[in-house]
Parts: sequence; structure tokens; C-alpha cells
Amino acid sequence: MRIPTRAIRFYLLPRLVFPVLLLCLLYIFKLVMVDSIYGGFLSKSIAVGQQQVYPTLILPVKAATEELPHKYNLMEETYGRKWAKTPDKDLSSIDCTVEYANQNKLQQDHPCVVQLIQKNYLVRPALRSVPYQLGNPLLLDPSDGQAKGILRILRNQTNGFFIECGAYDGETLSNTLYMERSLAWTGLLIETDQVSFKALKGRNRKAFTSSVCLSTKPYPMEVVFNATVGSLGAILERYDEQPIPVSTSEKNHLRQEEGSSKSDAPYLYKAQCFPLYSMLIAVGRTQVDYFSLDIEGSELQVLKTIPWHKVDIKVIFFHRVCPSHCANFLSLIL
Repeated sequence: MRIPTRAIRFYLLPRLVFPVLLLCLLYIFKLVMVDSIYGGFLSKSIAVGQQQVYPTLILPVKAATEELPHKYNLMEETYGRKWAKTPDKDLSSIDCTVEYANQNKLQQDHPCVVQLIQKNYLVRPALRSVPYQLGNPLLLDPSDGQAKGILRILRNQTNGFFIECGAYDGETLSNTLYMERSLAWTGLLIETDQVSFKALKGRNRKAFTSSVCLSTKPYPMEVVFNATVGSLGAILERYDEQPIPVSTSEKNHLRQEEGSSKSDAPYLYKAQCFPLYSMLIAVGRTQVDYFSLDIEGSELQVLKTIPWHKVDIKVIFFHRVCPSHCANFLSLIL
């Protein structure tokens, strides 16, 4: 008996349509559920951790295009969005001094501030052809696990750009040396301690280096820097301010790691600070893949100076975040 053609079509149609519909639904589920979860964290995330725990918290950072309500001391806030077309805002090299910038609390993106950083406070990266000068060149990753953890978030990205504030000597417990050596990253290394920065400059790192500190205000400023314990150097802002207490056991542990024999006698000196946004403009980068911030208690104040609608930072990693500051920080970025 011959089956009618119309009956065959009716019989085969569900067998063909249902698998196609199922595949489409699975693909849509993958796009909506999986990519939104992982993609959201990979595009902008923050890792909050301590020296021995990584990571304890990863959260999305506020979108760069979102307008924030408070002021950041920017040129456009003072002179309007077309301020760059008015040359009277520039200063001659004679008038543009760090004393003038500090006293007048110049804007983060003021041409004078950017010029001062570029001329006096930045050391350019060493050429790739120049060999590193490391104490232990066979140790590819001297970090305490942070580097590979961050790279897992960034899917082993190559040719990235980092900022490491609290870079110490550029090798010991460095969170960025592995990225630079193995994955062709570059970036900006900031270390305020004078002894540590001298060692950092001698490493031939393939990144900008600077001996400034990051300002806790949205303008350049001079502060008092406590360098009594090298890797625990901290901003005091004035001589009578008390630093964050550090236990004797922790001091001894750090000195053993650093090979340091410093005494407990206070070692204080003046240091020049610039806002992070000023430093980024000076090096010509406002897109950052990884920002490591280890400044012994001033992290939240530094982050408050950042005009988030002007920068794009994928991942931020913190050290020693005080629990009492976490709520304030989360309200800043979420």
C-alpha cells in the first residue's frame, strides 16, 4: 500500500523540527546564562584578598560609561568639555612647578600635572632586548599565587597592561613579573620607598617605573612617608599621624623575607603624590587589564579619586583591606 506524500511530510516534520528547536534553546541558554555569568566577571572584576588568601571576593566593577555623582577635580568640571581648545590653561615651564601644582591643587588632568610627571617622575621601560637583573632568574612567578589566579580570570591574556602600586623591588613577591616575562605584558610600577625603588630600577623591568605615591586626594600633594619597614611603607600625610600598627612577629617575618636589618627607629621623609588618573594620562593609558594595589591602608582613599567614567580597569586586586572599609568600597564600585 502506497502512503500519500502529504502523510509522509506530516510524519517527518516533527522529527526534523524538534531537534532543531532543542539545539536553538540550548544555544540561547548558553549565551544568556553561561556567558553572562563568566563574561560579566571577566569584563570588570575586583579581587579582594590578603597575603595568604587569594581570592576571597570577586565582584563586578561599575561600568566605565556610568556617570558618577561626585566631583573628581577634572579640567572639564572647571572649564567645560571644550577646555582643551583654550590654551590659556597651560603654564610655561617656569611657572609649572610641583610646588605650584600642590599649592593650587591642580586638576588631575591639568597639562602642568601631566607634564611634571612625564619629565620628573617617570622612568621609561627597558627594551625587550635588555636582559633582566634578577636575584633568582629561574623563578618565573615570584608572586604568592596572585599572578596565576588573576590570569585565570583573564584567560591567560597576552600583551596586557598592569599597574602595580607597592611594587617593592620589582622581583620579591611581585604580582606582575610573571605576566611581563612570560606573556609580554607591560605596565606601570609604583614604589615610594627610596631603597626599594633603587633596587626596582636596576631590574630592567619592561614597564614604566615611578617613585611617587598615589594621592589620597584628587590633586597632587606632598605627604610624609613612613619607610621604617620597607615593604610596609605607608602614607602618613603629616608627621604626627600614627601608622597602621604592625606586630613584631610580622615585622620580623618581612625582614627575614626581604633580608633587611632595619631597626624600629622611625624612618620618615617627604614624598610626592599624584592621583592615579594623572599617572595613567602621563603614560598614555586609561585602559588597564590588572591593577594591584598594596599601600597599607590607603586603598579606599585612592580609589575614591578615580573618575570611573574616564577609565576602564578589568581586574583590581587588594592587599590588607580593612573589613570596616569593605562596605564603603562596595558602595563605590557597585
